[in-house]
Amino acid sequence: MMLSILPQKILIPLDAGEVRRRAFRLGARLAQINHAELLLLSVIHDTFPYPDIFSFHAPNEDYYLTIRDSAREILKKTAAEAPPGVVIDVMISRGSPAKVIVEVAEEEHADLIIMTTHNTRGLEHAILGSVTDKVLRTATCPVLVIPMRGRREST
Repeated sequence: MMLSILPQKILIPLDAGEVRRRAFRLGARLAQINHAELLLLSVIHDTFPYPDIFSFHAPNEDYYLTIRDSAREILKKTAAEAPPGVVIDVMISRGSPAKVIVEVAEEEHADLIIMTTHNTRGLEHAILGSVTDKVLRTATCPVLVIPMRGRREST
């Protein structure tokens, strides 16, 4: 029996920006070469029990729905860029990003997580921590990290 070290299911947590595209392009190419499945995940971060109180543009549950619809659109556009023959599933979840990423990887039996760094520094890093760092410490499958070059990109 031959043990395959190539992933059969690749999880790519996505957010907005060019950095996301780098992780997706690499994951899509790996999936194409290895006939693996891609799972694109967007996590809507619940920073407070009721984050809706901070939204003046879309109050109450509309705030979550607006963010969810935006995430769905990003996933849909990203999936459309996949090479021919690559099987892609998309998922949107709500919760703590690192925790959700690790849980989804385990539940979906992902062989590999591909994600990017976001260059959080100083107070922001001390308060929020790094999602990538947390995933690296807690994931049960390999994590491929693509470093962000230069300054943070706007979304």
